[in-house]
Amino acid sequence: MLGLSAARRRWTIVISIFAVATAVVATSVVAGQFAGTDPESFHEALATGDITRVASIAAGDGLPERGVFVQKTDNGLVCVWDAVSTSARQRGGGCNPAGDPLGGSSISASLSYEGGPAVSDVKDARIFGLAAVTAAEVRLLMSDGSSRMVKLTRADGVSKDVKAFGYRFKRSDLKRGIGPIAVVAYDEKGEEIGRQTTGIG
Repeated sequence: MLGLSAARRRWTIVISIFAVATAVVATSVVAGQFAGTDPESFHEALATGDITRVASIAAGDGLPERGVFVQKTDNGLVCVWDAVSTSARQRGGGCNPAGDPLGGSSISASLSYEGGPAVSDVKDARIFGLAAVTAAEVRLLMSDGSSRMVKLTRADGVSKDVKAFGYRFKRSDLKRGIGPIAVVAYDEKGEEIGRQTTGIG
């Protein structure tokens, strides 16, 4: 899991759960990063919050479909997860305050992958998150100068003011070392309204 950066983004937590880790360990690490949050209460909130599927990440290259899930915790956070199901122990994503689910920007995204560290050694990579309802489209800017269009869906489980998205990168791109350098939201006029960089490329 790689957290994306944005100048106006705040109170963002990136949660990473790898094959050898468990949800308990991961959420404890994250809770320690959130100022003033007790790790135990944070974990308890994640265990009891309502979870809603808001987008899908298509199956491909022999890999199964995954969901993008939004979870509202009892301690006032909105978390966005990438996982194969609501009950999956291996999942990752980020959290922002419920009153500001986009973290002060027009887009809030997480990049999750297995393999690496070189892009050509990544076996599976997904990008997912939320965008402002004013976003007409989201594009991924790639390291070779090309772009990929990402489908937006309603995210009423979070707010009527946001949309959700999820995308799986093609293995053919990854094998050639082509990775995402930024995720960008555009309004209906085609003007950029939000951007996050990945730190790749």
